[in-house]
Amino acid sequence: MNKEIKLLIKMCLGSKESYTSEELAGLLNLKFQNGVHPYLRKLHDLNYIIKDGVGVYSINKMNAKVKIIEAITGIFNQDAELLFTNHAKNILQRFSVRPTLKAHELPYHNLKVIKDIANKTRLIYSIREGNSIIYLIRSWEEPTKKLLDFFDITLEFDEEEYRHNIIKYFSGTTAKKEHLSDDQSKELSELNIKYYLDGKDFILSKLKETDTPHIAVIDILTKEKKKEFSNIFEIEKRITDWKIKYIYNTDKIEGNILTMQDVRNILTIGNEIVKKDKKAILETTNSRTALDNIFDTSNELTVEFIKKLNLATQQGIGESAGKYKTEDNCVINDSGILIDNTTPAEFVDERVRLLIDWYNKNNNTLHPLVLALVVHNQFVYIHPFDDGNGRVARLLFNFILIKHGYFPIIFYNDMKEKYYAYIRGTKEGDIKQAIYYCIELYREQLEAF
Repeated sequence: MNKEIKLLIKMCLGSKESYTSEELAGLLNLKFQNGVHPYLRKLHDLNYIIKDGVGVYSINKMNAKVKIIEAITGIFNQDAELLFTNHAKNILQRFSVRPTLKAHELPYHNLKVIKDIANKTRLIYSIREGNSIIYLIRSWEEPTKKLLDFFDITLEFDEEEYRHNIIKYFSGTTAKKEHLSDDQSKELSELNIKYYLDGKDFILSKLKETDTPHIAVIDILTKEKKKEFSNIFEIEKRITDWKIKYIYNTDKIEGNILTMQDVRNILTIGNEIVKKDKKAILETTNSRTALDNIFDTSNELTVEFIKKLNLATQQGIGESAGKYKTEDNCVINDSGILIDNTTPAEFVDERVRLLIDWYNKNNNTLHPLVLALVVHNQFVYIHPFDDGNGRVARLLFNFILIKHGYFPIIFYNDMKEKYYAYIRGTKEGDIKQAIYYCIELYREQLEAF
């Protein structure tokens, strides 16, 4: 990598608006401060940085190529350094001519870089077929498009034909759902891979306004409500009542047949008193176990924690509890009509990891309610498990609030159509109305708590 680009990436990853030449020399671990000046001159000549004063520099955020570097570092953090090297440029040029290449068709000295790019970013995807590895460029992904623009590389293959081949390949390799016919299973797989290729399952790179002055009311209300609880036993009683309402509603949204009184009896007296469907009772006791996990603030948002929540909600119900789906699924309404497609099974792990990376990167910059909303919605779009996705999404929402010192909230079953509408309304990255909706829910429920 050119040292000047490496320096610019480090400036993008930093938290400062401007840097002295001494600080910039430190970013490159240069022994002598003057050693940084040739790189600064190159960046200045390219209009990538602006000189704010004697020996003080800042990023030129209006420059188109700087915007690309900022966008890619925002997604991949330190791993972005992999993508702005001459090696990466040469690799992209090769794939711009032939989008699919076998390992033996690539220069040996490029293979390590290709493997690193495939493992750490989503610009190249690797498929193992027998003893061979096939690499393909993910030209449909926004970061790939941006990097091609940065290097002024134009794709020379037929993108529509390539897209058709991708759909054909992945819809032919996804496991068939037992309750669907071969044709239905193939159609679902095709719809899901198209959905994925269009980026409809991924809002993190499309987020628009993530801040609103109205959200300040959350902090004020939370601070005032906490003053009310001088008696720990009183708050424990209210939390117990809240848990009963939460479990009733989160399970009811998913079709559980138990009444509020049934749930109350199961959670306070025991399962034996309720003589109803065993699966419905198990869902209730499972939800209690899962809910206990989110009140343990020593937990962190990790792949393991997410799988643990799914295992807790699905224990004894499904064989795949706590494991990612291996078959494609979708979101349907109560009448069985398709509402939304989801991330194809092959891409679930990477989507969840990108979500966790996004959360960690924004954990200290975005308001917890916004963090919770984005994680919840993105998780629903991915739909990583065979079952229990809605329950886990709502658990994650409240886990983030609780971990940051806020009160949890309930999405009520009798308002689920509104709840679903606000989820679907954020597909293009506009989350403003959903934020207002959550603020209002929080305000109303906190007043009643």
